[in-house]
Amino acid sequence: MRFSVISLFAAAALAAPLVSAQTAQASASASTGSRRDIVSYVEELAGNTAAQLRAVQDENAELETRVIELERKIASLQETNQKLLNEIASVKRQSAADADAREAQMKAILSKIDKLAATPAPATTVPTPVSVADDYDIYEVQKGATLSVIAKAYNVTVQDIKKANNLKSDMLQVGQKLKIPRK
Repeated sequence: MRFSVISLFAAAALAAPLVSAQTAQASASASTGSRRDIVSYVEELAGNTAAQLRAVQDENAELETRVIELERKIASLQETNQKLLNEIASVKRQSAADADAREAQMKAILSKIDKLAATPAPATTVPTPVSVADDYDIYEVQKGATLSVIAKAYNVTVQDIKKANNLKSDMLQVGQKLKIPRK
């Protein structure tokens, strides 16, 4: 068995009071008793001390085993902790890289918006009716157009269009220009 300094000191400390008390008893016995009793008593004392020493050694061995086990657990926890710290650092680096990429994308988008804002919008032409006078719009007759359709579109009557254009019939020519009275 392995003996540590601590276990030996502990055994000696436990045995010292017993030895002193038992030695005193042995002295008293020696004067009154026989030698055989003294030898028997000393053997018993040695056996008790040896048993106590074995108990202390067993307890010491158990404690050493527990210490070794705890040291292994500590090492494992330190390793796990280091892995987690490395993962956290990696996540932080990736997050920073993602933030930089998003910022670059936003700058590119803003740059495109600025360019579009600086570019003048193309001129759009909205066809406006040609006015002969402030009271009339001019309509150019399209294929399939009739006086009733034109009147409905401008919210006037067929008679209003005929009167404004001095028309005698409902017949129209493609490309003919009609004055449409404004209401």
